[in-house]
Amino acid sequence: MRVITKYRLELHWDRVEYSRNDVAVLRGAYFCGPVLKEMAELREEDELILDMTEQHLVLLPDYYQATLHWRGVEYEPDRIFLKEAWIRGKHVNSVEVLRDTDWLLIDCREHEEKRHPFHLVYWTEVHKQSGGEKY
Repeated sequence: MRVITKYRLELHWDRVEYSRNDVAVLRGAYFCGPVLKEMAELREEDELILDMTEQHLVLLPDYYQATLHWRGVEYEPDRIFLKEAWIRGKHVNSVEVLRDTDWLLIDCREHEEKRHPFHLVYWTEVHKQSGGEKY
């Protein structure tokens, strides 16, 4: 997935915990990337629908969408920390298991407030820490 630098958002975490089949809890999760300079303030409790279908099209007969939820945000100059964060979706544990060193690349191009204020789905790709390779 090619993302114009201005619209690039990354989600990183320190540790992933699996408590249920459809949930991955992200400990120490934070957003970073150039889009932080442009984006509106996050609400304390909110969610993003992450669409990873393009990356997994060969493996799945249907859409691979998962929802990133969070509670509590803390701002730093180049990061937004999520006090509690988790990803929920029916394929979260069946296609691949997220590792502590993985991260998500999120394309925010279709989410400019003036152009697409209600576009809820964000194109996303899972990346490995080493070399930036995708699954």
